[in-house]
Amino acid sequence: MAQTEPASRGAYAKSADTRRAILDAAIVAFGESGLDGASTRTIAAAAGVNQPALNYHFGSKDALYVECARAIVERFAAGTASASGPAIALLGSGGRVDPDLALVRLRQLMDALVDTLVANEDAAIWAGFVAREMNAPGDAFAILYDSLWQPGTELAARLIAAARGYADPGDDERLDALMLISNLIAFTNGRRVSKSIMKWRDIGPEQLVAVRRSISRQVDALVAQGN
Repeated sequence: MAQTEPASRGAYAKSADTRRAILDAAIVAFGESGLDGASTRTIAAAAGVNQPALNYHFGSKDALYVECARAIVERFAAGTASASGPAIALLGSGGRVDPDLALVRLRQLMDALVDTLVANEDAAIWAGFVAREMNAPGDAFAILYDSLWQPGTELAARLIAAARGYADPGDDERLDALMLISNLIAFTNGRRVSKSIMKWRDIGPEQLVAVRRSISRQVDALVAQGN
């Protein structure tokens, strides 16, 4: 038994790697060509697997498309967990939330979003897939909306409201949260254009500091508007 366990773990890791490779290739293909335009043959080739392997892991192209949306949600959640967890805990602690601490948590959340959407170049790969679902909703729209867009925006809105000393967010806070988060799309869908405008060859530590400063100024201005 002791000899078979490492082999089993190795097979599991290989299977997980294969699944990840297929998802990565599919997210790009669906982002570029949509569900109807992308072929499973092309996706399999890009992932370095054969067609049966793709069918084994996902069954059908439609199922693969939905799993791409779930993968994007999972990767986004993993990238922001260190900030979203404490923010959710603060807002769910009961009683009045300290505005200063809410502001700290809001800044941490936005920093995590910068890490996930700007520092992580994978976000530019997700962008095409996400943009298609925004503009022409399909089977993945509900997954992205219910698990990513709506709860993420609501969390930011609740933090803005708490930082302003309000118990609950209103339309102003939700719109402010939406606009604040939307600013970062400039470095996902519009990454190439944004780099050209800023005359940045790459987005490295110096550029990330500049982005964080800009977001921090926006956060301070938003909170000040409510006071």
